[in-house]
Amino acid sequence: MARSTFPDDLMQVQREWDLVYRALAAPQPYGTTELRQRLLLLSTRIFTDPHLGTTRPSAGWAELRHQARRREGKEVGRHG
Repeated sequence: MARSTFPDDLMQVQREWDLVYRALAAPQPYGTTELRQRLLLLSTRIFTDPHLGTTRPSAGWAELRHQARRREGKEVGRHG
């Protein structure tokens, strides 16, 4: 199993970002103001983390998202 190149706390922030994003994207979400505020806070934490790098942070975020989703799938017993 390949080891993540990102620290566990950053991976957790990304997984939480995904959950909040999905909740906000749901039909008729409840608490949209709070969800948007949480998404902004999590986005700030992700994009200011030094592990993403400063030259191409969008590429770093794409890799972070990929690794977090892959790890999430393994933790809940999914394959892929």
